[in-house]
Amino acid sequence: MGSYIRPDEMSRRGLLSWTISILREHGLRPRRKLSQNFIVDPRLIRDFISHVNHAETTEIGCGLGTLTIPLSRVVPRLICIEIDEKLLGIAVKNLNTSNTLFINADATKYTVFSRQVVGNIPYHVTSNILVSIARSNNVERVVFTLQKDVAERLVAKPGSKQYGRITILLNTLFNIEITGIYGPSSFYPEPKVGHAIITLTRRRVFNQDVFALEKLTRLLFTQRRRIALRVLAKSLGIGEDSEIYMYARELLGDKRVYEVSGEVYVALARRLRENGLL
Repeated sequence: MGSYIRPDEMSRRGLLSWTISILREHGLRPRRKLSQNFIVDPRLIRDFISHVNHAETTEIGCGLGTLTIPLSRVVPRLICIEIDEKLLGIAVKNLNTSNTLFINADATKYTVFSRQVVGNIPYHVTSNILVSIARSNNVERVVFTLQKDVAERLVAKPGSKQYGRITILLNTLFNIEITGIYGPSSFYPEPKVGHAIITLTRRRVFNQDVFALEKLTRLLFTQRRRIALRVLAKSLGIGEDSEIYMYARELLGDKRVYEVSGEVYVALARRLRENGLL
């Protein structure tokens, strides 16, 4: 069956009809609890596949196999992780290749990722998945479909409302690029917001300094609009006459927590770790 299905070559109407009929055939409805929205836009699929490298790949959330089928044709080995056992069974039936392994598991608890990780990521687990992948140095490249507001948060600049801890962590470790924006009609059922394809290419490994960075930003971003130096000094009990305070003052100046760049936070976290403060 899977050999003859080409979601990337169907019309949008045809892919939408195929998706709905498969779900009805198995008595299924998209589960809100799992943020299930199925891709029904062939252009989005083709754009997505164009950013995938020829490497062993882990797909998170294979769904009906809409992305899995074309992915299996462009990567040497594909590992698909799906938490919904019924959907996993459908995907297995829709695909007929020897290079694909299906695993019924919760991706937020999965740690053995391939060099390349891809997927149409459910909103409710996006942050957990991104952090898990950031900490896995085996992962060199990521291609995800995310909600547009989440993608924009990842590329946000210091001083903006979207700028936060996840922005700093991901940009420290990856080069990040939004490669396309797609409306609600690209999915079934239609979500209330647009989505984006985003690529992440690793440029730094997760190490003790980055672990310290996570601790530092967790500490400071509880008071994101306050003066960063004041929050730091009070939280860590740093005296104004200490060497570390003067170093921090040189880096932070009078900027507020959300105005400080990731590079500055990395340097500060390293020095604080070396001084046993993180």
